[in-house]
Amino acid sequence: MPHTPKLSDQDEPPTGERLQRVLAARGVASRRASEEMIAAGRISVNDAVVSEMGTRVDPVNDEIRVDGRPLKRQRPRFIMLNKPSGFITTVKDERQRWTVMDLVDVPERVYPVGRLDRETQGLILLTNDGAAANRVMHPRYGLAKEYHVVTAKRPTDMQLLKLNDGIWVNGRLVEPDECRLLRETREGIIVKIVLHEGLYHVVRQMMESVGIDVEKLRRVRLGPLLIQGIPLGAWRDLTPGELGQLFESLGLPAEDAEKINSRRTLQLDPIGGFVHKTPEDTSGKRPARSSGSSPSRPASGQFDHARSSGATHDRTRPSTGRRDRRPRRGR
Repeated sequence: MPHTPKLSDQDEPPTGERLQRVLAARGVASRRASEEMIAAGRISVNDAVVSEMGTRVDPVNDEIRVDGRPLKRQRPRFIMLNKPSGFITTVKDERQRWTVMDLVDVPERVYPVGRLDRETQGLILLTNDGAAANRVMHPRYGLAKEYHVVTAKRPTDMQLLKLNDGIWVNGRLVEPDECRLLRETREGIIVKIVLHEGLYHVVRQMMESVGIDVEKLRRVRLGPLLIQGIPLGAWRDLTPGELGQLFESLGLPAEDAEKINSRRTLQLDPIGGFVHKTPEDTSGKRPARSSGSSPSRPASGQFDHARSSGATHDRTRPSTGRRDRRPRRGR
């Protein structure tokens, strides 16, 4: 059932999208004109008139009406991205740095759930389902996050013991579910650490506190979701089974997952990729745009869209094999 939008909630982090952005994205009016329509009381969400700016809505589950007429809902989308270093986990960056949205090109307005810092690689979930996104981010639901830390020097038993006993980060004691040496590879020693905390830079701060130098950091698991099989910089939709497992881990009804699976597009072969050719650009800024054209790709690497056939498994309409090329806002 559609939920009534919450204008403020001390217990829940803000989720969903601002109402005026949703209206603009659906072609109702420009962002400014949409704000005027909201102020005039012409927009309702779940049968309640909304007049307060900044109201956030769930584009998938909320029923939005304009002058009493329902706005067509987006089809739900759940995407796993293997984020490379050098990309910011946000929809739009005011400093014009590369974001994860430059790696994912779909017609639905998805957004990243939670965030990884610019240098951290690995699993990012993107969706347009606000209810599921809220539960993924909220510590109340205890979704485990597994990270692999690459370091040049083998950690001592004492360093690992301190980590397992817990580290104070920003006034909070963070105790990992598991922290141990995983294996030795050509790129270095890999330490596995599993957390339920979602604090920014939490793994780097924990490692720094015990004297472990982080050469690379990757998130390889988010709850039941594993990044295995998705190349760096590539993405794919969650399989029906993965979505069911995610909903179960979040305490959401299995029938909700089944309904969403029946409506959503399924791109199950990984799309895209990004490979750094030279030492990474420390600025992280996009090259200057040329007038009337899309930005060129960063000099520090290249995008690879030849990793998969690009076939889309769509239950409700035939696949064209083409990616959406319409201009996107906030890119």
